[in-house]
Amino acid sequence: MGCENGLKLKLKYPFSLDNQSGPAYLKVATPPSVTAGFTLRPGGSSCGPFAFANMSFQVGDQDEMVTRNRRALLQSAGANFFPSLVTARQVHGNRCLTVTDRDPEKLAQLAQIEADALLTDQPGILLGVMTADCLPLIMIGRNRRVAAVVHVGWRGLEQSIGTVAVTELLRRFAVEVETLQVYAGPAIGSCCFQVGSEVVDCFRRHSVLDGVEGWYQERPSGYYIDLLSIQRAQLLAAGVAKENFHVVDICTHCHDFCFSYRRDHAITGRQLAFVGIKTT
Repeated sequence: MGCENGLKLKLKYPFSLDNQSGPAYLKVATPPSVTAGFTLRPGGSSCGPFAFANMSFQVGDQDEMVTRNRRALLQSAGANFFPSLVTARQVHGNRCLTVTDRDPEKLAQLAQIEADALLTDQPGILLGVMTADCLPLIMIGRNRRVAAVVHVGWRGLEQSIGTVAVTELLRRFAVEVETLQVYAGPAIGSCCFQVGSEVVDCFRRHSVLDGVEGWYQERPSGYYIDLLSIQRAQLLAAGVAKENFHVVDICTHCHDFCFSYRRDHAITGRQLAFVGIKTT
């Protein structure tokens, strides 16, 4: 696999590649008190269709390998700050889960709770969502110490999961929306994301897309939608500043250094979007 032999990406600020030790990930330039990034396939211990840095226990990989991959990431990206990774059971909905209790047993139990966005204002908690074509978002408060990760598939996008997460950050932590920084990681692009006409019809009912060009295309082979364009329109309508919406813009389906559910016919690993406030 080409991604294991060498990983070359042309990235613009605020993203940079960290592949020196452990799983490779796209590092997000954040305040010193925060760590955040999007993992890629290279650098892990998994084998077969899950090679190499699979981060999910739910796809058929060996638990031992997933545990090893997660520990290696924690050591590389969050050493001495985060004892574990906190995830939830993603269901393509729009539920947000606020995480404030740092008790290890309670954090472990969150993996069974259905949610597609995780939020916190507490240091020492590393939040994560897993994707393999869906759009991952990281949200960080510039003036208030808050963070969130969001899993955005088309069903969650249709339910405005990103906007719901922003609203919850404002409600729970009094974040000023114009200071909120949002980072969009690798996801399937409009070049590859073919859908049925019924999916396009779902989004046509969203008034925030009125006047937005390019959020879908009709080609001889069918309809294609742009998750990123739709998400951008929703978040800007919610008050996120255009200059605070940062996009890495890598199509997971096109590049073998990413896991892709569609390209790999559902038997594949998962990337991880992660963010955490460091302990002092």
